[in-house]
Amino acid sequence: MRIARRLSLLAAVMAAVLVGAGAPAHAAEPPANIHWLYTTTGSGAMFFDADLEGYPSYEKITVCDNRTDDRGIYALLEGVDPHGDGPTDYVYYEFRDPSNDGQCRSWATNYFADGYKVRAEVCEYHGEILEYCRWGSGVA
Repeated sequence: MRIARRLSLLAAVMAAVLVGAGAPAHAAEPPANIHWLYTTTGSGAMFFDADLEGYPSYEKITVCDNRTDDRGIYALLEGVDPHGDGPTDYVYYEFRDPSNDGQCRSWATNYFADGYKVRAEVCEYHGEILEYCRWGSGVA
């Protein structure tokens, strides 16, 4: 199921790349956060901070499990590799908050190339099962 989800995300990204293929390769967009994106049940959420204050080119991803229910929260983000060969060189990252322990989990670094779209999915997980997912997008 996880592989199918990744393949569907990859297919969506490739379709977006093909549609945008007529644009100049260096057409950069201003940073755009993915504000709190909740699972369909509202049990958890993720936030994508596209331009971390004080750290140019850094993105911060925060994942929060908001309900004690034996499920964690999973986020998958995909965008253009900042160290890659161009706007069609994609990378993806997975993040998890395994429990409602009163703390969200956050990570920050230069995950994605500036000025390009980032796609995100947030889901509940239990073992390897992903459910109640939502999608969103922003710009690194």
